[in-house]
Amino acid sequence: MNHSLGLDNWVALSATLEALHLRNANGELGNNPTHAHGAKIEARLAYAERACKVALLLLRRLKTGTTGGTTEENNLSGAARRRSLQVDDISIERFSVSFTPSNQGEDPTVDTRDTIERVLGYFNAIRSSGVPGGCNISTVGEAEIKCALDSVIDVTSTADDLASFHTTGNQSDGLHKLGILLYQLFARGESPQLDRGDREDPVCGDSQEDNGGQSPRKHIQHLSGVSESLSEKGVPVSLCRLVTDLIDPTEEGGTPFNSLDEVCEEVKQILDRPDIFFHDVNWLDFSSGLIGRSEEMQRLHDAAASVQMGAGELGNRLVLLKGFPGAGKSYLASNIQGELAESGWLYAQTKFDRFVQNPLLTMASSFDELLASLEEEGDILENLEAVMSSSAIVTLSEWLPSLRQLFPHILRRVISDEDLVSLANVDQRRRRSNDMTSSSESAQSRLHYIFRKFVSALSSPDRPLLIVLDDLQWADNSCLDLISSLLMDFNHLNQFGIANDTPQCFLVMGSYRENEVDSTHMLSSYLETFERSNTLQVTNIQLDGIAKSDTNLMISEMLGLSLRLTKSLTDAVQAKTLGNPLYIHAFMQSLVKEKLLVHSVAKKRWIWDIEAIQSLSVQGSIAEVLTRKISYIPHDTQEALKVMSTFGSQIREEYIHHLYPLQEKQQEFRDRLNAAVEESVIEKIGSKYKFVHDMVQQAVYELMSPQERAECHLQNGVKMISVLSCCKDSHLDLGLITFAAIDHINIAKSLGVTDSSMCTQFAELNLKAGERTMEKFNFTSGLSYIEHGLSFLTKESKWSSSNYDLCRSLHEAACLACYVNALPTKANEYISELLENAHCLEHKLKAYYVMVKNLTSSGENKQALKKTFDVLIELGETFPTEYTPEIVQKELSKTKGILNNLTKESILTSPKLTDEKKLWAIKFMDNLSGPLTISTNYQMGPLIACRMVQLSSQYGYCSESAFGFLGYGLAQISVFEDVDEGYRWGKIALSLLESLGGKGYLPKMRCLFSSYVSLWKEPYQVSSNVLLHSHSEAMMVGDVEYASISAFFYNRQCLVCGQNLMLAEKECKAIASKMVHLKQIQMCYGQVNTYIFILKINGNYDKVNPFPEIFDGNISNEEELLNLALSSGKQINAKGILSNRCQVAFWLGHYEEAAELAEKARPPPKMSFMEVYHIFCEGLTAFQLARRSSSSAASKWMEIGEEAVERFRFYEKCSTWNYENMLFLLEAEYHRCKQEEGEAAAKYRASIKSAQEHRFVHEEALALEFYGDFLRSIRRAVESKQSYANARVCYEKWGAHAIIPRLEEKIGQIE
Repeated sequence: MNHSLGLDNWVALSATLEALHLRNANGELGNNPTHAHGAKIEARLAYAERACKVALLLLRRLKTGTTGGTTEENNLSGAARRRSLQVDDISIERFSVSFTPSNQGEDPTVDTRDTIERVLGYFNAIRSSGVPGGCNISTVGEAEIKCALDSVIDVTSTADDLASFHTTGNQSDGLHKLGILLYQLFARGESPQLDRGDREDPVCGDSQEDNGGQSPRKHIQHLSGVSESLSEKGVPVSLCRLVTDLIDPTEEGGTPFNSLDEVCEEVKQILDRPDIFFHDVNWLDFSSGLIGRSEEMQRLHDAAASVQMGAGELGNRLVLLKGFPGAGKSYLASNIQGELAESGWLYAQTKFDRFVQNPLLTMASSFDELLASLEEEGDILENLEAVMSSSAIVTLSEWLPSLRQLFPHILRRVISDEDLVSLANVDQRRRRSNDMTSSSESAQSRLHYIFRKFVSALSSPDRPLLIVLDDLQWADNSCLDLISSLLMDFNHLNQFGIANDTPQCFLVMGSYRENEVDSTHMLSSYLETFERSNTLQVTNIQLDGIAKSDTNLMISEMLGLSLRLTKSLTDAVQAKTLGNPLYIHAFMQSLVKEKLLVHSVAKKRWIWDIEAIQSLSVQGSIAEVLTRKISYIPHDTQEALKVMSTFGSQIREEYIHHLYPLQEKQQEFRDRLNAAVEESVIEKIGSKYKFVHDMVQQAVYELMSPQERAECHLQNGVKMISVLSCCKDSHLDLGLITFAAIDHINIAKSLGVTDSSMCTQFAELNLKAGERTMEKFNFTSGLSYIEHGLSFLTKESKWSSSNYDLCRSLHEAACLACYVNALPTKANEYISELLENAHCLEHKLKAYYVMVKNLTSSGENKQALKKTFDVLIELGETFPTEYTPEIVQKELSKTKGILNNLTKESILTSPKLTDEKKLWAIKFMDNLSGPLTISTNYQMGPLIACRMVQLSSQYGYCSESAFGFLGYGLAQISVFEDVDEGYRWGKIALSLLESLGGKGYLPKMRCLFSSYVSLWKEPYQVSSNVLLHSHSEAMMVGDVEYASISAFFYNRQCLVCGQNLMLAEKECKAIASKMVHLKQIQMCYGQVNTYIFILKINGNYDKVNPFPEIFDGNISNEEELLNLALSSGKQINAKGILSNRCQVAFWLGHYEEAAELAEKARPPPKMSFMEVYHIFCEGLTAFQLARRSSSSAASKWMEIGEEAVERFRFYEKCSTWNYENMLFLLEAEYHRCKQEEGEAAAKYRASIKSAQEHRFVHEEALALEFYGDFLRSIRRAVESKQSYANARVCYEKWGAHAIIPRLEEKIGQIE
């Protein structure tokens, strides 16, 4: 049951609790006066808060108009309801409060029912003794009284009393009475003093009818000093004002209430934010938090929840916040970041800056800060180490230095490795500049891949990762490319798109200024790509100005005034600011500075001149308001802010240290910045000073003229460089400071100001910055630094003897950066100038190398080939213009003679190549040995390989030498069909590369070895696993070309292993998508053939069209692909398409078509993967047609079939595992044609058994089907039907749904 108590008694009980608290506070007065004073204030406010809660219950009861009592009480006559309560009779005694024991209060261990009963008993004892707080309370404690008081759930009264507050026709009468009632509640039961004067209430009017027949003078009596008397009792100002405006809104210029609802809302607002409304706010309080963005916050929480629950398993999540400056994008991101961090999320926040020339460094810094915070997170670090390879961690430590502190054992473990030592040693890096030229194109891809693995390893369902990217409009291509790779590549999936058990666990949230990103802005194309992506879920959140109601709430909490009181000010502010949150804050501050908004000590509240505010002209929008605000700041503080603004949105302590070497000057600068902190222009966060908003920084910056800005930038840069030159050994991050100094110098130059006496030094600094940036995989910023460096050299002095080496280095770096950034025209300009001014061949080689790469990437293969041979001639290496088998064999024999004198051990221990020209010659030849020659003249390969081996044997070895030995091994196989010799030299090539420390080349080597060599000796299943690993390794080192080639051959070899075609289709699609994403279009030609084969055999060809996605609409079908290959002279591609068609026709049983296509595709490359399956399908097709043809035609088909048998006998000697079952099936078909039934049956069974043992389910199915055909032809129907049924099971296992109907038809014919 519920307990009840008169409201007057509840007030007395609450006052008793207050008295107990005050008594305790007085007891501490002598020991700790400050604490005692605070305790007294807390006691008063606690009473006010309890009274507020009851007041809200009372108001809700008045709003409903029900008594809360019995049905009989609720059904009183209308006449009774119309009776009006006299002012003199208004009392809290007419109301009761109800308690319930269901509310456990703050202490769940308290038995509330028993507590209420004991407290009420205690209270009765107090009343009978007449001494509040003075009787024995041994049975009741303060906590129990509080528990009882907090258990109030309702306020009740009679219908008469409730009706008196709803007097028809005069609402102000009821509000006036309500004010008296609330006065009694807040004044601990006391009533206000009545004013017996003859004044008529101006709000009542003269109508007796409106006042229930009572005289206005008698009905409402004025009260004097309401606010003052309540304030003396410790009632908060907001409640004093509320009660005063209810009783007499004319007192002290009050504002009348319009309805009971308005009173209820105000009490609730005060109760919801006692931290604001229980105190006198005499400053602009900006701590009220996020207002007007609840819907947006919910959408952010929904996106985060979907990531944490695994909804992002098959797609990453991107949230984009867009709006005008000051709309609250950063603040919204900061709020969600804080809330998610409290629930266990990790976060990395990057704020891009328009003054930072290397945005990728900013992004790296944010992730480095995250890593530094994880020092105690053992589980996360263990997972990082388990997922990332040692070389990846060392490579990434160049970008994220905290990895060196987190994983020192890894750096120690790999310190002897040449490649890894060079990463941490400047001198080594400079010596490896030639390698940089040849591998730079893969550097960005390597960073992207490693970074994706890093993010995937860092995040988990228990600790998801939030990546905040603020002001994306100032990010550069390098950052946006990295973000795109992170979002649209999938390391939470396996290599080729099939989901594993680890869902994606990170959310990327980016923001940008909508008004600064139009269709021509760099960011725009990335946003379009994100929206089009099928694997990326994008949530767009538009942030416009907040609604007027939200602006009113913001101003209300800012001033500590209720919503009712700030409405007029809000109307004016909303009209001026359009609800822009930053604008609102700045505008309010400007009103204070201009004394249009002041805090009245007398009235204990903010007051304003509404007419003056409405008349303000704000033509310059937020910029004008911010400028006006800054103008009120003292001049010396403004000057410090100007210096700070040239650094962007923030300045680090270490920058201040380098700007002002003298301690006295440093402190002076800090003092001025601290003064700006007090003005709320900037804030101090850790070791950084930060502008409260970018627009504030912009306003400060624009206080200076362009000339002043340029001079300030130049002075900053020169000061910092001067200090750096004096620092021999410093704990500070000199790299970051150096970049900041160079950025200042470059900005000054772009504004037309520099120091001509230091131009050469500035150019050198930019060269170092550019090279260092490119070493960290950022070629966009690297190119920017290089071009700035060149701008410091005048046309006259550029190629002078004193600047020659500097200028040459700048041009070499520029053409390399342009190539990697896919700027072929600009690259050619730098190449041309370098070639024109270089003094010797050695100084031209890097330019030539980039030129060849540039031509190849542009599809100009013939020009690339010609230029390569031209350079080789200049390097002393000539090649024949035509290639005949005799020339090739002669060169192979010459090379074999050289190698006969060498052992594997002598090769592995030979000296390294040091001759610069020969090193470059081998580099150019290695470039020829790849896809460039395959797409033009693959017979060139053996000659190039032989020359590479000959030069290496004479002058020493380098990493590229290993590919010469591999090419020599391939030539042994393709020219002499000596598989054992070719396999031996392939193994030596692998060992040589490992001994030379060429880790970056190993994926390429393993790919080529497994694709062209090992298939003749090792099971396909082994080779396919190596290729899968090779793909991952190639991505890790950034070799996207051979990552794609590995993926292609992996897919093909999985097919010949009998991989399920449904799984193969998914992998094939993922591989094709990755090739497109990595811009490896050349490999797409081969991949689409594999895709078509899979789709036609698994029956999905009519449902899926792979061409639009892969070729972006340029090629729409297979016929167009073939015509393009033929017209562009790519014979290998054309033969591949025809051979693929042949195999499809064969498997589908279209033998005449298969035979015609096989003829067109002849001859396939000798001893190649294509040759094996071309001959297999052609041979079996020939035997099928031989049995169907006349004797004259049959002999032709038998000859083709017999050639296939002989060829496979050779293959089977090379690898029994791979080719035995295929040989047996060809032999079975041969014997069947010869009508040698016993031999045929034995060979069929042998083929079935071999395919089964070697796990080639598709070839087992084929052998079973052909065996069924054979049995049916010799009238062994039962055995034939069983063989067909077994074949059907195998075809189903393979996923060959297009073939199964053929088996069902054959089975049906037997039945």
